[in-house]
Amino acid sequence: MSTGRSFFSAAVRRYVLVLSVPGAARFFVPAAVARLGVAISGLAVLWAVHGATGSFGRAGAATGAFAVADAAAGPQIARLIDRWGQRRIVPVTASVFVAAGIGLVLACCSPAPAWVMAGLAAVAGATAPPVGALSAARWRETLTGGETLTGRDVFTGRDAAGRRGDVGEGGGLGSAGQLPAAMALEGVLNDVTFLVGPLVVTALSATVAPWSGLVLVVVLVAGGMAGLLSAGATTPAPGRSAGGTVVDHRLVNRPFLVLFAANLAMGFFFGGIGVAITAFALAQGAGAWGGVITAAGGVVSLGAGLAYGARAKGQPTRVMIAASTAIALGCALLAATPSVPVMVLGYAFVGGCVALVLIPASVVLQRVIEGEVFTQAMVWINSASAIGIATAAPLVGHLIQHHGWPAGFLALATLTTGVPLTLLIGYPALNAAQHRPH
Repeated sequence: MSTGRSFFSAAVRRYVLVLSVPGAARFFVPAAVARLGVAISGLAVLWAVHGATGSFGRAGAATGAFAVADAAAGPQIARLIDRWGQRRIVPVTASVFVAAGIGLVLACCSPAPAWVMAGLAAVAGATAPPVGALSAARWRETLTGGETLTGRDVFTGRDAAGRRGDVGEGGGLGSAGQLPAAMALEGVLNDVTFLVGPLVVTALSATVAPWSGLVLVVVLVAGGMAGLLSAGATTPAPGRSAGGTVVDHRLVNRPFLVLFAANLAMGFFFGGIGVAITAFALAQGAGAWGGVITAAGGVVSLGAGLAYGARAKGQPTRVMIAASTAIALGCALLAATPSVPVMVLGYAFVGGCVALVLIPASVVLQRVIEGEVFTQAMVWINSASAIGIATAAPLVGHLIQHHGWPAGFLALATLTTGVPLTLLIGYPALNAAQHRPH
């Protein structure tokens, strides 16, 4: 019992120390507000357009336009942010997002033609702020003063000569020494956002007005981004321009491509797991339990992420390999689940491993990517996951339709195996990049 209390108090102290770094809370809190707004945007668009037109087809088209525009324009806007800086680019794009959101609310109240709604949704999607990437870039600036992380130990902050900067030395937390805790905060916040956000926007849109969720999006993004951009002390410095028409050539390297492929394979998991769980619950005559099963994995993942950030030790890539292997094997075992209670317990384990892939991946990305291209690197990683989601959802649904719910879990086990295999193949390149002297 005393060991548990000791760990809990140490974990709390670690996170308090991270948020106590000068300027950290100043950007983290408003970023959390804006992140919630962006996270619920797609669902808010769906509710608003369906309420105006009464058509799920038109609502789906508008939501799809938002998602496609976000995936297409996001990396290029991130490239501009890296080149010219957050304070020059983000105010413009965020203002366009807010204006498009207000325009869509007015169009849904009119109502305007469906093509106008879809067009406004596309503009909003193309200018949606990459809040996670902006916040992670500021953590890098806050914890390292903008210096490269290459050649430093991610967990202790020691450099190749054994020097270490802890709390009280230079006012920082020791270069990358607190990076796992910071990335754990980011990951947990992301999980909470996607657990709570849909409940909030659904309740609001269903009880007040179909477009009220979209109004909430505008308020959250406008307020959150204003607060984030006003935190000038943690703004990363603009970088230099570089070649590459669509992708900055500094991202065309093996370590980044390994992480891109691993996140693509994780996207397969995210895209298919909800379909498979829902199919299982319906087959058991317990459709309402689908949400409970999913929530069980989400709650355990939150706890695992906080625990990892509090006591992260060892090589993050190895943690990713172990956790992703557990996910793949777990999906295969879930195909033989005999009952709902067993599925709740089984998916609590499988879903709980997700944070142990995503948070270490964020640490490794910080480690192997130059600061001048970090924002676009994160956005490309998110795009990889989105591609995986878009691919796996219909594929798993098709397999379940023709072969039953167990086939869905077996397909996920096969697809998710791509994560540990990719990491194992790319391990030498990732390891070398993390320890290469600057």
